[in-house]
Amino acid sequence: MRNWLVVLSLFVGLQSFAQNEILGTWYNDIKSSKIEVYEEKGLYYGRIIWLEDPANSDGSTPRVDEFNEDPVLAKRQLMNLVILKELEWNASEKEWQEGTIYDPNNGKTYKAKATQTGADSLDVRGYMGISLIGKSQTWKRVQADAPN
Repeated sequence: MRNWLVVLSLFVGLQSFAQNEILGTWYNDIKSSKIEVYEEKGLYYGRIIWLEDPANSDGSTPRVDEFNEDPVLAKRQLMNLVILKELEWNASEKEWQEGTIYDPNNGKTYKAKATQTGADSLDVRGYMGISLIGKSQTWKRVQADAPN
């Protein structure tokens, strides 16, 4: 009985470790922003914490959500904007799913899922309807010695 409890404890610990691998800071696919992924109440979120280009298309700063169709939201700053919301870890499929991702380049929100493809690689997929109809990006983990 005692051995069974030890094995169960190790299994639960490994599952917890796997689901938290998404935590940390990631570059988007073209390294134009850094997204900090964090956990809140068992769900995973990502916010913009750095922008390569902090200016709007008209040259003004700070950069705002100018492509959002909602005039009120179009005035909010992109810095610290939560773009990845409510991802949930699915242990059997070894991916985070059932979330949403916001694209500030077009002002649209999509369903989202993410899969860790390596220690420092995260495939993030935004889609409409089913995940076959969508677009994936590979985010790279920001190393501790990275500038900014």
